[in-house]
Amino acid sequence: MNTVMSSRLPGRPKGRSIGLVGVALAGLVLSGCAAMGVHPGSAAVVGDESLSMRKIDRTTQRYCRAYEPQLSQANQRVPMKVLRQFIAASLSQRLLGEQLAEEYDVQPTSQYAQQVTKVSQQFASADPDLRNAVVDVEGGVPYLQTVQVAIGEKLLNEAGTPATSTKAALQRGQVATQDWLKDHSISLDPVFGVDVDGGQFKAASDSTSYPVSPMASQGAAASGQPDPAYLAALPASAVCG
Repeated sequence: MNTVMSSRLPGRPKGRSIGLVGVALAGLVLSGCAAMGVHPGSAAVVGDESLSMRKIDRTTQRYCRAYEPQLSQANQRVPMKVLRQFIAASLSQRLLGEQLAEEYDVQPTSQYAQQVTKVSQQFASADPDLRNAVVDVEGGVPYLQTVQVAIGEKLLNEAGTPATSTKAALQRGQVATQDWLKDHSISLDPVFGVDVDGGQFKAASDSTSYPVSPMASQGAAASGQPDPAYLAALPASAVCG
């Protein structure tokens, strides 16, 4: 990694408060062309690799348990459906990053290790399985982006035009990602309500898997809290916190 790496990746928040609510509700405008349909038993298929429903469900449960003390202290609750949506997207991005790293023969930049250290320290006292779940999920976007930065730096150096900034390297890496996606596909089970189009993972606006009106969704994103009426109607098993 060259010295142009900033202290954070473009588009990532500078800090974190409770983390879980804001990440889950706003974390789906992320950085991949989608194909219709998912292999039987798979929650997501990225290129030649897949994620099982069991993996998503297990990770969601552990991620929720890791954050429960903070949520309880802050008197916050999050629908498990929202967590599953966010986690399916995040783990899919990690899987995309792993395949890109192999394709272009690069490793994530040092900032990824810094992110892992930060999250690990925050959950140092948690059960290792819970801590690892948080690292896997919250490291999904940083992993993909730092791989894209590494790809961008490599390709720009090979072209004789070294990156002048991390942003420039990231943008070149994102172009390389789209090139890779011309010959590969990404698909997530419709239950998650996640669209993948033009290199972006985002919540599907017309998905039935997120039963909140557009107005309530906008309010949740603005306030960092899901719609109270919707939360109140959910059984305890469908809520984290």
